[in-house]
Amino acid sequence: MTRLGVATQKGRGQALVTVPETRTAKPAVKPRATRPRKAQARSLDVADALQRAALDLFAQQNYSTVTIKDIAAATGINSALIYYYFGSKEDLFLKAVENTVEVAFRKFDDVSAGVQSPEAIIVSWIEIHVIQFLLLRKLAKISLDYASTRSRTPKVDRAIRSFYDKESLVLGKAIKDGIEQGLFRPVDPDSMSVFISTFLDGCLFRSVMFPRFNHRRAMDDMRDFVLGHLKLG
Repeated sequence: MTRLGVATQKGRGQALVTVPETRTAKPAVKPRATRPRKAQARSLDVADALQRAALDLFAQQNYSTVTIKDIAAATGINSALIYYYFGSKEDLFLKAVENTVEVAFRKFDDVSAGVQSPEAIIVSWIEIHVIQFLLLRKLAKISLDYASTRSRTPKVDRAIRSFYDKESLVLGKAIKDGIEQGLFRPVDPDSMSVFISTFLDGCLFRSVMFPRFNHRRAMDDMRDFVLGHLKLG
């Protein structure tokens, strides 16, 4: 940047000459490109609220009958904003399933932290179904409802299947380790894993039909039966 300086005179009769004075320009400050943290947090809160409300509605009714307008009414969030976050009812259903599976296994990781024995791992997995009973019952119900629709898609099927695949890995590994360590009798790990999984699902569905059903006692009895069958001596 320049501006006119003070006039100087070299000699008599000469014209005044103005000398430009220079000033170094400061570098421009670039605006931050990152999104404000508050806006990011709010987006996560909105998405989480929509997923929880959708899970509740899908469990109370079924996948086919619940609409985006129903979810908007339940949350007070505009339908257009729901489409902005998820694109479609199917995408919202998918995210609700994925989030539920993630929550269940995150809780299992918390409960089983530091647990190493095969018996304790099996006990921890069964205990998760007691601690997270209502959440897992919702997952079981919406999975069954969705399976009976004509609008099934591979990606939603995979999301639902992922819960059972992870469960099979947890139980199967614990049973195999128990056999290798000489703690369990030689059984088929896959068959035993399916037996445990099927019984747990049965408790979830039976409680829907019979509200007074004591799922805790049933799960405890199954745990004792399974360990009694597996353990040597």
